[in-house]
Amino acid sequence: MAIVDDLLPHEVLQQLLSELKQALGEGEFHPAHIGHGVAEYRISEIRGDKIMWLEENALTEYQRLYFSFLDELREHLSNYFRIALPWQECHLAAYPSGSFYKRHFDQFRETNNRIFSVILYLNENWKPEDGGQLRVYESDGHYDIDPKMGRLVCFRSDLVEHEVLITNKPRFSITGWIRRDEPTPIFLG
Repeated sequence: MAIVDDLLPHEVLQQLLSELKQALGEGEFHPAHIGHGVAEYRISEIRGDKIMWLEENALTEYQRLYFSFLDELREHLSNYFRIALPWQECHLAAYPSGSFYKRHFDQFRETNNRIFSVILYLNENWKPEDGGQLRVYESDGHYDIDPKMGRLVCFRSDLVEHEVLITNKPRFSITGWIRRDEPTPIFLG
């Protein structure tokens, strides 16, 4: 697991947050689901966030800057671990007050294509009483990571069990996965 603060300029973080809030206000977000493919379903007792997937061909200038950063990170991880990591996927995430995401792994049970999870937090003036910490579980206990503005967290999708604790005010992030499979082409006919 890696936790790094202030990798991106404040101006970029502010613009990403502004764009996230605008899209949320315009109804572009949808309730998140669990599972994959046919087994995908919505269970409000497990997670309460809303998301908006980012498509590489429809990114804003600041989202492109973030994707460029992720490309560099993906290439570094691919070279360091000597595994092919050809792409990444991301979504904007908004947790309304009172929402959470129960304990889980980011790797789907039926596939092993998500290798690294990457979270960029966009929460201005975060305080501990605001809640929404990322709780990470280890064999001998757990620890919490504060979702502070500009903090980047990266971890193995299949090895790090985690949850999002109950939020006491809205919580925002860009969450993504660096993957080992190729993206599936979409055919419109």
